[in-house]
Amino acid sequence: MLTLDRRALIRSAAVGSAVAAFASAAAEAATTGNYYVIAELVSKPDTAGALRDLLVPFVAGARKEPGCMHYSLLEDAKQPGRFLTFETWANEDALKAHMVTPEIQAAVPKLEPILAKPFSQIFLSMVSDG
Repeated sequence: MLTLDRRALIRSAAVGSAVAAFASAAAEAATTGNYYVIAELVSKPDTAGALRDLLVPFVAGARKEPGCMHYSLLEDAKQPGRFLTFETWANEDALKAHMVTPEIQAAVPKLEPILAKPFSQIFLSMVSDG
């Protein structure tokens, strides 16, 4: 009987350890999981080229920032001058650091005269597998 109780105790301890490890990993993923952003920038009709010229090199630099996992710049095929970024950051803190870089601070005043409206951002988190 002692053998069965010992096995049950070991099995319970193993299951408990696995549950604790899973809960810890899930909590860490919730606080440090990837953070996704889609930004929209729309130029005035006559400034699409100027906006493109400003954004392309900016994206190349952003890709090198700590915590940047992916950064794509896309232009709407049916509405030239409408740009979307699709960004993946290691976590929200990495995005916050990006938003205060000297490059962002230098770009904002250049954007104001060529944008048709203020740029917008949508902040997302993954809810499905990959």
